[in-house]
Amino acid sequence: MKRILLASASIVAFAGAAAAEISFSGEAVLGYNDTEALDGDEDAAGNLTVGDEDTGFYWSGELGITMSQELDNGLVAAATVTSDVVDNQLEGDIFAEGFVLSLTSETAALFFGDTDMAANLRWDGVSEMAHDGFSETDGETVLRGDFMAYGLDVSVSALVDDTFDGDTTGLDGSGDTLDQYSVGVAGTIGAFQMSAAYQEEERDFDFGGDDFNPNQIFGISVGAAFAGADVDVAYAREEDASGDSESSTGIEVAYPIGPVTLGAFYVSESDDDGDSFGVAADYVSGALTVTTAYEEVREGDEDWAIEAGYDFGMGLNAYAGVSDAGDDYYVAGTYDLAEGAQLLVSYAEDDDRDSEDEIGDPEYQEGTTVEVSFEF
Repeated sequence: MKRILLASASIVAFAGAAAAEISFSGEAVLGYNDTEALDGDEDAAGNLTVGDEDTGFYWSGELGITMSQELDNGLVAAATVTSDVVDNQLEGDIFAEGFVLSLTSETAALFFGDTDMAANLRWDGVSEMAHDGFSETDGETVLRGDFMAYGLDVSVSALVDDTFDGDTTGLDGSGDTLDQYSVGVAGTIGAFQMSAAYQEEERDFDFGGDDFNPNQIFGISVGAAFAGADVDVAYAREEDASGDSESSTGIEVAYPIGPVTLGAFYVSESDDDGDSFGVAADYVSGALTVTTAYEEVREGDEDWAIEAGYDFGMGLNAYAGVSDAGDDYYVAGTYDLAEGAQLLVSYAEDDDRDSEDEIGDPEYQEGTTVEVSFEF
């Protein structure tokens, strides 16, 4: 990340402030992949369709700019903009992919733009709960405030809806409304860690992304350490458009034994789709890392995975794994060329064509890939 300190009075945006700081960051990727991945959709003839833009040579570049200013009253004003400069094209318009405006202090903050929603930010549930799907930011504009109260981190947010929603500009309206208010709380109370979250129902928001959930959801979770084991218990209730409610109740345990960490979870669902459970074992010793997991998620959907990594030193790492109940498998290697620069070589297969170029935990592309990436 590069920084430029601007001390000239002519560019100081706030009276009395001593200096402004502008930070630049960026990412660039150039690669080659020899396989067109299928996206799981079907055409009119029933054939799986191609959903892969990174076939053959592919490249992308992203630029991030952060402008910050410390004010006399201790507040810090900042704005961050991220843009895709190139994406498999050498020419074209540059559009902002993300924008966040913030005003922060030691105990409170206000954010506007492409930022997390309050409930999703603070919620910490149990794996594979069916009814804790709080809305996640996916292109929406969010207004959120954070503050501390009695040692707890509290967040309140709302979606900024500029789809008019009956509040049309020129007809006694501002053109924007605030929708799907949500609240999240997280922190430590004595020996316990807790989180609680709530989001209201919102049916009129037209431009929600794939991670937008219009349902009303409430959740609460508590965690603590007992005899060396970390135990978390969570409950979530979701109400749909017809007013029907379903709930998830789950427990998750992690227990370290030397270089091995054992884990397990169980979730009871109130609906008829079945309960979920899973077990896992992770091994970390020196340069070797191995992860194994098995789970059955509602209606008998079984999955298992075994993945491993080895650090040879001098920036060289090797990875191999089998996942998606044996339908996906890969081998890969990475080499650190320099600080912020890395070479990736991988080979991956997706036998049931359902992973969409996200094979294994590292999310490798199907086929053979050679890629170099840079971070600035």
